[in-house]
Amino acid sequence: MCELTPPKKKKVSSLKIAGEFIAYASPESTYAVTKPLIEGAKKSILIGIYDFTAEYMKTLLLRAMGRGVKVSLMLDLDNRAGETELYEELAKHGCECVPAPSCASKNVQAFSSSHEKVIVIDNTWVLVQSGNWSDASIPLNEVDGGDPDNFTFGNRDTGVAVNSPKLAAFFTKVLRADMKIELDGAVPQSLEDLGEISLEAFGAKPVAPAPTLLKSRSFKLQKEIDVTPILSPDNYMSVIPGWLASATKSIDIGQQYIRTRQPGIQKLLGSIVEARKQNPDLLVRIVLGHPTKPKDVEDIKELSKFGLTLGENVRLISRKHFVHCHNKLIVVDGKSVLVSSQNWSDSAVLKNREAGLLIEFPKAAAYYREVFDVDWETGEKKIPKAGAPELFAPQSLATGRTIKLNWGDYAEV
Repeated sequence: MCELTPPKKKKVSSLKIAGEFIAYASPESTYAVTKPLIEGAKKSILIGIYDFTAEYMKTLLLRAMGRGVKVSLMLDLDNRAGETELYEELAKHGCECVPAPSCASKNVQAFSSSHEKVIVIDNTWVLVQSGNWSDASIPLNEVDGGDPDNFTFGNRDTGVAVNSPKLAAFFTKVLRADMKIELDGAVPQSLEDLGEISLEAFGAKPVAPAPTLLKSRSFKLQKEIDVTPILSPDNYMSVIPGWLASATKSIDIGQQYIRTRQPGIQKLLGSIVEARKQNPDLLVRIVLGHPTKPKDVEDIKELSKFGLTLGENVRLISRKHFVHCHNKLIVVDGKSVLVSSQNWSDSAVLKNREAGLLIEFPKAAAYYREVFDVDWETGEKKIPKAGAPELFAPQSLATGRTIKLNWGDYAEV
């Protein structure tokens, strides 16, 4: 952790948005949605993302630049293996590349991590999602919904693409302001001086796609709906606790982890407790990633202090079907949904740059709840006896049924 000089918090208001929305999820539809939007870009692509290591996404950007599209990339350059080389290659071919102003920067440290995943295309389309541009978070499934006979396994992630110049202008302003923080820094960034995180790890490969694979879902809205950008550190903790407390029927949460003993997260969990006091029959379901270290196990067990028990309220993502739960999804009462980049840690909700959308639209919420239902129904009800080590399953190496893991998808941020 570094000493931060955070910018002044932004005033964020709810927006009235109409137009086209595309709801999507990894592993089965993120690439199938993203590829045509990038291929359709005519003027500009602006990206703010935490982890970018998928070579095929680099290829899409290089082709866009070849068509004359201006590509701008702000990347949290904490030097995951292969990322700096990818960044430098894009810069060499004319991409406007700027390191994010996070603790990884040598210029200025405004945020612990720049962990947002936002793509703005032609000042019109905006993609906001939980997934990085890593092989596991945007796996190469070109068929929307995935081809079960030719399926590329990956993480559970969710995202939304919105055709809205108004929303595009908002996120362009956010990303450009963060880029300016870095560019105004006094010390030039030297990529060569940064040490590379070259840990190479392998996990056991899932054995089959999930029993239900969902295509992306498009909604063309004539009537405006309420959409609130949710930013960290600006307004996550001023909006989300009250939204959770307002639940009367159900709360569904997909999260990589929940840092149960951190104060900010205890406030979020306290909102769920409050909602249940007001509505004793409130259904609360949480799907988490598998623990990778002892404190993950302890945090899961601590959830019982908030009335959330393993099996009944909490399950772990199925390793038979998914590489990892990298999701950051919340659906309340089946009517409104948060699609975002925020993990449930104090860093994520208070110190990082993060981005999401709170969408008040029951049909969209229904799609994400269907995604969540798959994870819940296939989820594991017990913590593995060994605690966690199966993540880097050495016993799988001899079988050939392994999948390379990307450090950025597991980093605690």
